[in-house]
Amino acid sequence: MRILVLSDVHANLVALEAVLADAGRVDDVWSIGDVVGYGPRPRECVEMVRILTPNVSVIGNHDWACIGRLSLEDFNPVARFASYWTTTQLAAEHLQYLESLPNRVMDREWTVVHGSPRHPIWEYIYNARVAALNFPAFDTRLCLVGHTHVPLFIREDEALANASPHHPGDDTVVDLSSGRFIINPGSVGQPRDGDPRAAYAIFEPDDARLTFRRVTYDVAHTQSQMRDEGLPESLVSRIAVGV
Repeated sequence: MRILVLSDVHANLVALEAVLADAGRVDDVWSIGDVVGYGPRPRECVEMVRILTPNVSVIGNHDWACIGRLSLEDFNPVARFASYWTTTQLAAEHLQYLESLPNRVMDREWTVVHGSPRHPIWEYIYNARVAALNFPAFDTRLCLVGHTHVPLFIREDEALANASPHHPGDDTVVDLSSGRFIINPGSVGQPRDGDPRAAYAIFEPDDARLTFRRVTYDVAHTQSQMRDEGLPESLVSRIAVGV
């Protein structure tokens, strides 16, 4: 089985389409939250994710803000403007879809949350210290997270030893056959690791492995869409450099 793992699309339809084309045939799709926010095509991205019918789909903080569960005062001014604009673009059916998403999904082998197992919406897992605090918060062997927009994986013993998390490159394969892991596939629509290419992962549970992937997309096209919609220039410029 090949599972396409997506996180932090952030209404970047051009990047999402590039990921879907690059991934090829998959048996399932998992969405780790923040389908909307920041980007210029929130309606289309929600509709695309709905069409993909992911068996696992959780809500993120920007999704939460759009349905009124999170105060826009919790965002910085630029994110607040983008979130308000996003809300005005979504129809009732899009809001209802986001409203239907849980903040955590678990199976016997894996847990999926947007932020962290301790705080599914807001906590960022950047380092070994925070990862070590989160391993006791889930019982499964694997936890998939998003939110930071930075590809990352760390095994429990590494976190407890305060070893730095791994920041994988394109086509890095992680052997999941032993140990417990926290894994972040990175962001489809707004990477923040200095690499502007869209990030995603392919999870193959039958073979106990996960492959990190990057794909180039037409950043200038997304930037043109953002400017046409009047989104802040700081958001427009950052996607070209991946910060």
